[in-house]
Amino acid sequence: MVRKLHPDANGLGTANFSLALAAVSEAWSVLGNPTSRRLYDESLTAKSRYRQAPNPKKQNTVEFADEPEFEIPLVVVRAKIPWRFMLSLVAVGALLILFLQSTASPSIPQGPDSLINSGSCVAFDSTQAVYEVSCDGPNDGVVRQLIGFDKTCSSDTFGYRDRQGMGIACLEP
Repeated sequence: MVRKLHPDANGLGTANFSLALAAVSEAWSVLGNPTSRRLYDESLTAKSRYRQAPNPKKQNTVEFADEPEFEIPLVVVRAKIPWRFMLSLVAVGALLILFLQSTASPSIPQGPDSLINSGSCVAFDSTQAVYEVSCDGPNDGVVRQLIGFDKTCSSDTFGYRDRQGMGIACLEP
C-alpha cells in the first residue's frame, strides 16, 4: 500500500496522497508492533461491550463510547517551479529580441520639428525671422547656437530672431 501511495513511485505529489500515506504509516506503526496491536484489539472488544441495548422507539441504532478522533497530520507540499522551462523561455525571448533588433531597419530620420537647436537648417520668412527646414532641401543657413535675447552672437556668426520667440539663432556664414 505504501508503494502505491508514495509520491516518488507514482509521480503524484498532491496533499491527498501525502495524507493517505501518513494514515497508512500510522496504522502500520500500530499493527506492526505486537504489543500495540494487542492493545488495539482489546480496545475494539471493549467498544463492543459499550453497545446499548436496542431501543424499541429507535430501531437499528448502535452507539459507541466516545472515541478519540483521528487527527490528520498537517502536510505542507512545496510548490514545484519549472525553473528549466522558465529559463529556457527567457533565453528564447532574449534571442528573439536580439534577432529582431539586428534585422530591423535603421530609424528613419525625422523631419524638422520646428524647434531650432544647434545644427538645425533654417530659412528666412518675410519678417527676417528664421524657422527650421529640412537640410535635404533649400535652406538659408545652419544654426551654430541659440542664445537668449539679452546676449549677442560671436563675431563670426550672424544673429537672427527665432520665429517662435525662443531667442536669437546664430547662423554660420
